[in-house]
Amino acid sequence: MKTGFSRRQILKTGAAGSFLICSPKTAFSYTANEKIRFALIGIGGMGSKGVDVALGEQIIAAADVDMKYAAVSVGKIKDAVPDAKFYTDYRKLFDEQKQVDAVWVATPDHHHFPATVRALEAGLNVYCEKPLCHDIFEVRKLRELAKAKKVVTQMGHQGHSGEHVRLLCEWIWQGSLGDVTEVHVRPPYKQMDFGSTGPGQPAQPPASLDWDLWQGLVKEREYRTGIHPSAWRGWLDYGTGLLGDWFCHNGDGAVWALKLNEAESCEVSCEGEETNATNWAHECRVSWSFPKRGDMVPCVMRWSSGIYNDYAARPMPPTIDPELIKATAEHPSSYYGTKGTAVSGWWMDNTRLFPETFMKEVGRPKAVIPRVKGGHEQDFLNAIRSGGRSSADFDYSARLTEIMLIGNIATRVRENLAYDFRTGRFTNNDKANAMLKRVPRKGWEFGYA
Repeated sequence: MKTGFSRRQILKTGAAGSFLICSPKTAFSYTANEKIRFALIGIGGMGSKGVDVALGEQIIAAADVDMKYAAVSVGKIKDAVPDAKFYTDYRKLFDEQKQVDAVWVATPDHHHFPATVRALEAGLNVYCEKPLCHDIFEVRKLRELAKAKKVVTQMGHQGHSGEHVRLLCEWIWQGSLGDVTEVHVRPPYKQMDFGSTGPGQPAQPPASLDWDLWQGLVKEREYRTGIHPSAWRGWLDYGTGLLGDWFCHNGDGAVWALKLNEAESCEVSCEGEETNATNWAHECRVSWSFPKRGDMVPCVMRWSSGIYNDYAARPMPPTIDPELIKATAEHPSSYYGTKGTAVSGWWMDNTRLFPETFMKEVGRPKAVIPRVKGGHEQDFLNAIRSGGRSSADFDYSARLTEIMLIGNIATRVRENLAYDFRTGRFTNNDKANAMLKRVPRKGWEFGYA
């Protein structure tokens, strides 16, 4: 929503005190050279990208539980914005900082929802790194809240703004592959150090780390090795495992091109390694079965990791060209249609039809999807300034994440599950439904009511 005034016009004209820009629920239009005011939640690791983007705008405040780990970003901000405010606890940031337009969230997965829900409730635009949430309740609530607040949102799976995922969608939608009945998605062959596979050893947390705040809403436990700063991805409580780390990148084309995000239901199962008491399974195969969706025929999507990442161990269509084996070894997602096959690379790059003669015969598809100018992060800024929508807003990326999270629950329950997207519940398994929503510890209840 836009008003007829820019932010600076309102400030200059001295509008009534009750209508000052410090009210976060008031939406404003932006002049061409007007800076977007950012608060940054998590500025180490992947958060450094948000810092670089926000330095081109205006940084109001930043929060991180380990300023030593984030020292490079801290230095950049202090050099460029000496009066920027720093916090250890982002809850205090939201309490105190009202003159903010957008929030960039780049925390471990278990903090995505607590930070993002506060920003949305305040009526702020939000960029959140992938995966959007840790739990299904969280991701469904953010999708609904973003729609209600009418703010600009974006999840950080950069390939969604690229050219090649659009080519894939257009080839499939225009019938070049015929009916696509099966899709395979996997992480990199050697991407096996995504996070801890065991409970680690008791240890003293780094002196620079606020361990209590790092745990956030999760039940308090002693600090152990194999968590901070990046191995948390393998922990059940903190990360979403290898599936959560890579599906939102390499499974994006399948969900978008085959309109899996529009499905009303699906069935999901898992085989392979089981999760332990603290960590996600490393070697497993997850299979989602989707019914008809509009003009899309029923299809199966398979995720393979660990030993199942080996091509010989994966289930394959009955006939397959040996050359395709080589092609799929270099491309983590493949799409099998009744007329032909497509493959895509990491982050949905390098999409091509197979074999080469087939791609030459089909030619480039007709462009029907708007192209993104300036990249994924710039797309977010452009949408704020124009009052439009970003390429990977929460309406889409929340459903993409929800599909991944259904698979993660299947890796824990180890039974065939049936899921209803309309209600956000499994229709055949109470154990799975008990994993839809966790109970936050005291002080972190915001957004869970």
